[in-house]
Amino acid sequence: MKFFQKFLFWVPLGILCLVFHACLQVPSLSLHPDDLQSGGHSLPPPVEGTFQIYFPYVGQGDAGLMIFPNGKTLLIDAGPPGAGAKYLLPLLRELNIDRLDALLVSHYDADHLGGIPSLLQGEDGIWKTADDIAVGQAYDRGGEPMDFSPEYLPYLEALQQKAVPRRRLAAGQEMLLDDSVEIRCLAAGAEVLSPRGDVISIDLSPNTYTSKENAASIALSFRFGDFKYFTAGDLTGGGMLNGFLSPDIETLVAKTLGRVDVLHVNHHGSATSSNAAFVAATSPEAVMIQAGKNNPYGHPNAEVVERWKNIGSRIYTTQEGVGFVLTSEGSGVEIR
Repeated sequence: MKFFQKFLFWVPLGILCLVFHACLQVPSLSLHPDDLQSGGHSLPPPVEGTFQIYFPYVGQGDAGLMIFPNGKTLLIDAGPPGAGAKYLLPLLRELNIDRLDALLVSHYDADHLGGIPSLLQGEDGIWKTADDIAVGQAYDRGGEPMDFSPEYLPYLEALQQKAVPRRRLAAGQEMLLDDSVEIRCLAAGAEVLSPRGDVISIDLSPNTYTSKENAASIALSFRFGDFKYFTAGDLTGGGMLNGFLSPDIETLVAKTLGRVDVLHVNHHGSATSSNAAFVAATSPEAVMIQAGKNNPYGHPNAEVVERWKNIGSRIYTTQEGVGFVLTSEGSGVEIR
């Protein structure tokens, strides 16, 4: 695959625009995260007929905005509490988006769903006023949090305030937002779609396990033409955390997923994620790591970063306050 790159940088918004005709990385450029709220140069408008993925800086958390070729939108996670108003609203306003066709919560940790209430309330922070963000459909794995999550009930209350229908997404199911983009759920709630098409259930009950909520993350693959992308929240790969073993969901998912072009690194690049089998099986040309500036968790983990480097993956990280935009025409890669 041939690589080439051109740069176009919007400093006031802290977003680097990448148009994917082939997968490639450029060096991270450092910006202060508060720049996202300032005025100035505009982002490029959504390009009709392309598949775009925006990775804004949201502090220590995850959020990804997808704009499909038909113009429909999907937000996967919304960062920690307050990130919706501070980081995501300016992005949506800049793109002239006041309604999300779908909202998906990968799992119930605060740094993934905490920003939803402040996003849906709009700038005034008041429900059911003109600046609210509308949502057509919410997706999650259903059930209750496996670990304590103080932001779970506020998330449910936000959906109720906006009368957003909530749908459970299970392993093996597909999401239909655009006929030209295949979206498959490969894992949810510690259930994994096998290469044969049946669903394997993972027992998370042993007390020796940590990160059970992370292990229950929804894993999604996206295919648009020849372009393949993967994202899975905080999915675990058997790594250790605080002396306890995390469940290895990654290895099972990788058997069904196979190779991808671009991959959103699980759990902010934590030591619990990106095991050797998963890295080798997916072999992405580029990986995205969303982590907060000077975060207290050491994300991304140095060994995890080295693992991706060793297979030749280009690495992008938001930890210096940088955001990225990926645009695919379905084949080849270009950075502009």
